[in-house]
Amino acid sequence: MASTAVEPTGKRRDFAPQQLFFSTTDRRGVIGTVNSTFVELSRYSQGELVGAPHNLIRHPDMPGAVFHIMWGRLLAGASMMGYVTNLAKDGTHYLTFTTVTPVDGGFISVRSTITRPDLWGPVSQAYAETRARENGWRDQGLSKTESASKGATDLLARLAALGYSTYEDLIRALVPAEVDERHRLAPLRPPHTEPGGTLHEVVLAITALDRELAEQRARYDDATALAATLDDAQAEIAVTLAGLEATAAAAASASTTVATAAPAAATTAQAALSLAVAASGDLSPLSRLLADVRASVLDLRASLALSVLHNDMAMVFVCEVASGESVGEQDSTVWLLGAAVANSVRDGEKQSQRVREELDQVVAAIGEAYGALQAFQRMLTNWRHIVVRSGVSHRLGALVDPIDSRLSVGLREMRDLDDLARRCASLGKTLNSDALLKAAEDLVVAAQRL
Repeated sequence: MASTAVEPTGKRRDFAPQQLFFSTTDRRGVIGTVNSTFVELSRYSQGELVGAPHNLIRHPDMPGAVFHIMWGRLLAGASMMGYVTNLAKDGTHYLTFTTVTPVDGGFISVRSTITRPDLWGPVSQAYAETRARENGWRDQGLSKTESASKGATDLLARLAALGYSTYEDLIRALVPAEVDERHRLAPLRPPHTEPGGTLHEVVLAITALDRELAEQRARYDDATALAATLDDAQAEIAVTLAGLEATAAAAASASTTVATAAPAAATTAQAALSLAVAASGDLSPLSRLLADVRASVLDLRASLALSVLHNDMAMVFVCEVASGESVGEQDSTVWLLGAAVANSVRDGEKQSQRVREELDQVVAAIGEAYGALQAFQRMLTNWRHIVVRSGVSHRLGALVDPIDSRLSVGLREMRDLDDLARRCASLGKTLNSDALLKAAEDLVVAAQRL
């Protein structure tokens, strides 16, 4: 059954933040598992959903571009997150914040209501504009696939105009924002379970993991703030070093005019200029390194938020099991959701390791630039002495104060930059994920006992 067999009524069905729902599919997009909220919202029975293609609920207003981007990411092993409008069997539609991640040979999609309309509004406008262009291309004879491919380029350009330079930037913004707001509106509420029972053990494991995730995310909020401060400080020192290089160049140029009377002054000034250029050059790769760190920290932040969402989904399903409202095979579904949480946590640990490695590279790059600047300071002192001894102070002395002033600022800013980088690196090393990983594994073990 194709989704286009249902005629949209234009009526929207809202649902509460507590109503998380999920589905699993194989790599072709055929549904394997659903929960009761999915059944309720879609207005299809479990039997109608399981075994059907997931585009059964695709709304015709959704641009094909979104699904083109989605399948490109999923088949490359990456996750997909974004806003999706679904179409129910009765023609109503419901808006979702959707995450899709690889799991167990297929994919798991966890969806929630949209809690950040301020983010959804501009994105929905971009969707509408891209969909209109896709319709135009279809009218010109292009296939659905061709229109979706062109639409993906069009949509990415519209998202870039909104400030999301890449689709990864959109994910980095949406996932923490939506998950945090939903979690605030619908905090984890464990069901009543009998102590000693296997379901009770699962509830305890989910609750423990929720605590560990909260602690880890709080620590990485500190890392995010430090990374932003480091980025600002790097921009400041780059300006200062550029000015220092300019004044050093002026000194080197002026020193050539006294090369006959004071050859050592000319040689030393040229050597000092080389050191100033080296200090600036050492900072050049730092911009790229800091951009990498910033992206990695934001990726980690999104990954941890996804772990929270998956953990919440596990608790919601356990609540359905405890109340007798669940559909499908309960035990294997609890295990599958636990495995999805554990996978998210492991992915977060990989991101954490990347952040630590990149911060070490930042510290090394700053150390090299700092060393070059200190060598410049020593060379400048030597040049000043030579100028005095050579009796050319009246011709070069006016250049000393501007260089000294810029050097003083540069050394102070470089010390601050070095201090910030070491604080970042030190913080990264304290962000031990062992307790978080253990909590995730404990959940999988508890789920396996069901």
